[in-house]
Parts: sequence; C-alpha cells; structure tokens
Amino acid sequence: MEEKLQHEVLKKLAEKALKELEEAYKRVPETDNGKTYLWRGKERVKLLIDVLNRMEV
Repeated sequence: MEEKLQHEVLKKLAEKALKELEEAYKRVPETDNGKTYLWRGKERVKLLIDVLNRMEV
C-alpha cells in the first residue's frame, strides 16, 4: 500500500512540475537560451511521467 502511495505522489509531483514548466515556457522571452532549457526540462519530466505510468503498482 505504501509503495502505491509513493508512486502516486511522485506522479502528481511530476505532473505539477510539467504544468509549471509549460507555464514558464510561455512567459520566457526568446533570449539567452531560456526557452531551450525549459523545453529540455519539460521533456525530462514527460519521460519521468511516462516511466511512472508504465510502472503502475
């Protein structure tokens, strides 16, 4: 039971992080590679969510 709860918490945190990165991406101007770093972060979080979804406990 505890493992399932930890899995759900990780999944929710990753989904929230992705949402925040997407909002930041919309607001950051196209200077100093800011959007590139945010885009990379979004892709990493998407991969994490994908892994968590595949690991359904």
